[in-house]
Amino acid sequence: MIEKYRFFKKKAFESTQKFENRLNEECAKGWRAVSMSSDNGTLIVLLERENRH
Repeated sequence: MIEKYRFFKKKAFESTQKFENRLNEECAKGWRAVSMSSDNGTLIVLLERENRH
């Protein structure tokens, strides 16, 4: 089964630039950021798989 949504978290000691680079790589793979939040300083992004027919 193909995932439609997933959470993408910033690693504990990861720089913001590295996190952004990883997030951009996921977007290039067909995911798009839907929402963003934080939990005790940890960035969490909700990703949705784009429908490509």
